Amino acid sequence: MIKLYKKPLTKFKSYKSDAAPFFFYIDIYPFDTSLYINPYTASLIKTIEKNSIVPIPMRVDRVFNGESSIIIRPKEVVSFQISEEQLAVINPYHFLHRGIKNLVYFSEIRSSEQLFKSLSSKNVISWWEATRFLYGNLYSLEEDFSAFLKAYLHTMVKSYVQEDDLVNAAIQYCQLLEDICKKRLEQNRILIELNGEQSSVEMYKKKDRTFYKKFKKVTETQYHPELVDIEIFDYSGYKWPKDTTTKNGIERKEKKYIPLLFYDDLQECMLLNLKYLEENEKSILNPSTLIEENIITIIDLRNYDDDFKNKNIWWNEFNNINPDLFLNEMFQSSKKNDTL
Repeated sequence: MIKLYKKPLTKFKSYKSDAAPFFFYIDIYPFDTSLYINPYTASLIKTIEKNSIVPIPMRVDRVFNGESSIIIRPKEVVSFQISEEQLAVINPYHFLHRGIKNLVYFSEIRSSEQLFKSLSSKNVISWWEATRFLYGNLYSLEEDFSAFLKAYLHTMVKSYVQEDDLVNAAIQYCQLLEDICKKRLEQNRILIELNGEQSSVEMYKKKDRTFYKKFKKVTETQYHPELVDIEIFDYSGYKWPKDTTTKNGIERKEKKYIPLLFYDDLQECMLLNLKYLEENEKSILNPSTLIEENIITIIDLRNYDDDFKNKNIWWNEFNNINPDLFLNEMFQSSKKNDTL
């Protein structure tokens, strides 16, 4: 038998037409470290297992390859009133700082497992410098991810501040997210905008496939994800705008993405969380860490003025986030864990 030589992969496969949008949601459980048996990857997971800000989708391919992706940017400050006098607010810088750190760690874990390679500092910086200046018209996703974060403030944070039952709050939170995903999937519509024109498009097509199983004719409904157009604006050569209206003269490209992935993946995560909550076998993550690290800020309603709002908008180039520092921390942490 002739054995064909298979050339080892040097990077993750990607597609030029893929806009690769991503964002983060807040999970209620630590990462399951039992899934990782490699001592190196297990030690990395251990350092972030209680990091509740999870990238979705996990675009490790773009980080490793040094190729751009699109951050989903809520249009308004993400906040929720948790009492008559208090407001809970997501701090965009601290939120993204923690989330991107998580994404960099997972990129190292996946690349070391699948490609047997470590991240290149040059590629990670290239990815971030290209990504942070891009804006994509993703109205439906912007609204939904704002709703996901507000749901966490409304349930988990409110319950923590008022010293209520966190398990019941976690059930409410996961159910809210599952309901949003379920509704979007059932509607099978998402809003897009191209050249100033808005339209509603399908996220998937349903097709009936007929085949024989154990000598019996069977009809099965299959769901095929749709590639949806997205309009991307590159602000790298301009001053970052205050809102989405600044588009004249800005370099514009059209790419595609699969919106079904967001809702299908997140719904699956929430259904699994609800199962764990019902079984009551795992400890949930307390919102206190997010509050202590200023990822979530609790303020007096009287202080919610224009100055505070301007400091907590998502329309920012985030030049004070440096993923190269995450790499240094990651390798130092790995060395430390190896010596324990």
